[in-house]
Order: sequence, then C-alpha cells, then structure tokens
Amino acid sequence: MARSHTIIKVRVRGIYATALTKILMDEGFQIVQPSRIIADRFKLPDLKLPADVTVKSSERDLNEIVVVGYEGSADRVLSGLQRHLRYAFYWVSPLALHSTVKATVAKRLGDRCIARVGDIEAEIALDNCTEGTEIIASVVRPGVKPLEMPRLVPGARVIGDYAIVFESKEPRVTISEHVRSAAKRAELAAIATIATSRGLSVHWRSSSQHADRTTLENHLKELMDELQKVKKEASEGAAGRKYSTGELVAVVRLSLPDKIYLDRIRDTIVPTIRLHHSVKSNLPSLSTIIDYAEKLKGLNVDETKLLEALLDMIIEHITSLRRIKILHVKPSGEIIELGQGRLRSIYKQGTTLSIVVEREVRGRGVYDGIEVEKEPGDIIVTEIITDNWYIKHTYYSRNGEIKGYYVNINTPPEVYEEGIIYHDLEADIVKKPNGETRIIDTDKLEEIFRKGIITSTLYEKTLSIINEIMGNKASPRTQTNKNANTQT
Repeated sequence: MARSHTIIKVRVRGIYATALTKILMDEGFQIVQPSRIIADRFKLPDLKLPADVTVKSSERDLNEIVVVGYEGSADRVLSGLQRHLRYAFYWVSPLALHSTVKATVAKRLGDRCIARVGDIEAEIALDNCTEGTEIIASVVRPGVKPLEMPRLVPGARVIGDYAIVFESKEPRVTISEHVRSAAKRAELAAIATIATSRGLSVHWRSSSQHADRTTLENHLKELMDELQKVKKEASEGAAGRKYSTGELVAVVRLSLPDKIYLDRIRDTIVPTIRLHHSVKSNLPSLSTIIDYAEKLKGLNVDETKLLEALLDMIIEHITSLRRIKILHVKPSGEIIELGQGRLRSIYKQGTTLSIVVEREVRGRGVYDGIEVEKEPGDIIVTEIITDNWYIKHTYYSRNGEIKGYYVNINTPPEVYEEGIIYHDLEADIVKKPNGETRIIDTDKLEEIFRKGIITSTLYEKTLSIINEIMGNKASPRTQTNKNANTQT
C-alpha cells in the first residue's frame, strides 16, 4: 500500500539493539514497539504503531543484521546504517519480498522451473513449465545473497501494515507466531472470512495484535480492493515488470571493526567493553563473562584490566581446541573452510591477539597465485593478528624450504567457537620463490564495489592496505612469537 507519512518507523531487535537504536534515532528515524529493555534505556514511549522497517540480528547467523521493510523506507534505513557500518558486506534482494511481478517462463532446470523478471532469474512453482509463458506471480523468497535464487509463486499479492492478501490454490488464513493471544487469533481468523469467502488468502502480521477490530476490517477491505487493481494492471501490462510494491530485504554482515564501533556506541548508553558484540556473536560460550565484566565496569573497575582478563579467557578457549578452523567469508555469502590446523602459538599484545596455526598438506595440486606444486607433507604456516587487515600464509616443503607466500587481504580476524573467521576482500598478494611479488584478483575487488557489496570506505581501505604492503616490497611482516619458528 502507498505510504502516506514521511517519518519512518523502525522496530529494532536482537543482540545489536542498543547500539542500532542509538544510531537510528540519531539518523532521524522513529523507534516503535521497543523491547522493555530498550524502552528503559532510551526513555522511549511504548508505541505500538506498525513498523515500516524492522532491523534485527539474524536468527541463522548472529554476525548478520537483517533489514526488512517497505521499499523506499528500507532503502533510507539501509543508507543510514551504511554511514556508520562502513566495513560490512551488504547484500540486497534483487526482487522485493511479497511484490507482484509478471514473469516469463525461461527454462526447466532439473526438476525446477526457471522464469525471468527482466534480467533476474527466479525459480517459480509451476506444474507445467512451458517456455515463453507469461504469468502473474508474487515473490515469496527474495534471494538476498548472490548465490541465492529468488522464488516466485503464481498469483498476485499485496502487503499492508497489518496483513498480506494473496491468491493461492486454496484460500487459507495464517497468523504471525508473535500474536500469542488466543482471543486475538480467533478475532483475526473471523475477520479474514471476508477474504477467504472470495477465494483469497490472508496472512496477519505481528502488528495486527495491536490494532482494533474496526481498523483491521477496514485495512483488509482496502487490501482486497488493491489486489483487484493489481491483477487488472498486471494482466494488461508487459512482462518483466513489477505491479505491486513489496518489502526490500537486505543482509548486513558485520566485520570486527563494525562491531567495535557498535561497542563504542553502546558504551554511551550502558557500560560496554571492547569485543562485546564480537563475543556475543561468535563466542556465546563466553557471553556470561562479558555480562559480568560489564557489571564490574559499571562499578568503576578498570576496563583495561577487564579486557585483559577477557583476552586471557579467549586464549584459554583457543588453546583448548584440538584443531583450529579458519573460515573465509566470501562477498558472495559463501563461507569456505580453508582447513583445520594445530595451534603453534598464541599470545596477546595489548588488545591484540597474535596466533600462528600450522596445517599439513594431504593432497596434490598447485598453490593458487604462486603457481608452485602442492605436495603431501608440505606445511602451511598461517600468521594471524586480530587487528591486521591481512593474514599471511607461508608454504614450506617437507624439507623446510619456503615455496612461497600468500597474503590474504581481509577484515581483521575474529575468534569464534571453533577457530578464526574473517571477511575476504578478494584481492590478494603473492610472492613466488624467485622473489616476484604481485597483486592478484583486483578485478574481483572492483566488481564487489561496483555491485554495492562493499562501501567506498571499505574499498579505499582495501586499496590502502595493498599499497602499504607492496610499499614494503618484501612479503608483509607480522609480529610472530619468537617461539613460533616461522619465517618472513
């Protein structure tokens, strides 16, 4: 439905809620349906108004924030977040969730039918997949990350503050799980009969629990009228177009610098120590340690000592692992495990951890970039410093001869329950045994910047790190433990 107001109302949930609420309020957005804790911390009224946009931590991965809301409104919220969270990956759905489109069946792919909406391919739920058929459909899966394909179902759909009305094979009524009152659920089911009697389906959104019966009845009638207009326009209109607005869905994957920034924002509201959000998202086993440390900070205990103790706990955790995993988060959203290794050394310097991991090569092949044969028995020594924007891999033969270096450019690494995780920034630096040093994959860096997956700030930061390393001429040196016996 058309948005008539100019103030964008945002609902915030999840482990980043305090810091995000502060950011969004400073950006001029109105916070609605605040949790009790957020309402207390910010002295907010308990507004039950429906949200235009929801910002929440992902249930599947706490490193990610999900932004979902009306097109236009969600765009503005996302732009506001980008001004603050400058080192994240940003993925935005190519098709708006719950929008109505006119698609053209393109091909059958295995047991799936693939349609096109303009130049966007989407899976469509059809029994008869006849190429060239034009069909009115609605978006039920937006396909946010690059490797995720959108999904369509036949039939038009419209969305409003309290409900979604759509065509389906059999009319049905569904109600958000967040509407827990049995009386309210019964009322919503009764109101929906005006739609189901006309062969339409209704989904009541969580905000419906806060509206009175008259408001909900009028809202449902407006949506039904709008659906008829959309169906008429789509049946008469061209394929490849959108005929009703939906919800933009975006995923923001936070890096360590973003989380440290959120730590500082949160600390202006409630006592917060550095690495609060990193631990909460990646090391839930130490979550209560963070809570306790922040209680102590509130009692004026020196934060430096608290952080030192926290780092000691993280070191104990890593040391307890039999094998260390290294996870490499690609701009595509794919998470690649580089391999598992044993911990050679770990120590702290101020707020930084220096970690050296050793992996033994089992198979054969060729090392990427340095183009040297990979042989069983080779050793890869990986040097990780948690405030560095790169990780250095040194390849050794079984006889201890250096085969080359590979420097992965990435966001500063974080410790997670099973090892190390970071965002890969595509461009890398390699040094061959003959001393030749070169940069590789800068075209991939350019591509993710052009697609909006990284901000201009992160793009420029990546280039500056590359220039800094190349300015050293030799492979970048890292602060290696004297007992690690690694070479640079």
